[in-house]
Amino acid sequence: MGIGLNFKRIKMKLKLLMILFLTALMAFGSSHVNAQSTLAVGVLVVDDIDDSDPDLLPQSAVVSDDVYYDGKILIAAGTPVIMDIQYQHRRGLGVPASVTARPVSTTDIYGQLWPLSADSRTATGKNRRGAAIGCGVFFGIVACPVGLLFLCIKGGNAEIEEGTQMVATINVQKIK
Repeated sequence: MGIGLNFKRIKMKLKLLMILFLTALMAFGSSHVNAQSTLAVGVLVVDDIDDSDPDLLPQSAVVSDDVYYDGKILIAAGTPVIMDIQYQHRRGLGVPASVTARPVSTTDIYGQLWPLSADSRTATGKNRRGAAIGCGVFFGIVACPVGLLFLCIKGGNAEIEEGTQMVATINVQKIK
C-alpha cells in the first residue's frame, strides 16, 4: 500500500513540475514580442457573399474605420479589402453549401499593399441530410424507383450577410 501511494505522489509532483515549467516557458519565452507592432483593422462586408454565383464577385469588403499610426491616418475608412473567398456548393443527399471568407490585404493612403492577418468567417447552409436519406430510403422501399429520387434533395444555400464585421491585424514593424 505504501509503495503505491509514493508512485501517485511522484506522478503528481512531476505533473505539477511540468505545469510550472511550461508556464514559466510561456511567460519568459514570449516576453520579447512587442505588443505595439500590430494594428487592428476593422473589415466590413458591404455585399452579401453567397454560393449562388461565385464567378460574379462584386466589391465585397472595405475597411470600416480609419487606422492610425503615430497620430496619422495610415489606412482610410472605405479602402477596399481583397478577400479570399472559397465555396463549397450544395450537393445531393442533403449536403449544404458553405462559404468561407478571409481578408487578405488592403492598401494604405500611399498605395502600399498591406497583408492582413485574420481568422476566416464561414457560413453554412441548412443541412437536409436526414430528410433526404430518410425519405429516400422510406419511399425507395415503398415506391421503389421513384422514391429513390428523394436522395437528390440538396442542402441549403450559404450566405455571409452584408454588414458582417471582421477584425484583422497588420504588422507595422516594417514602417520603422
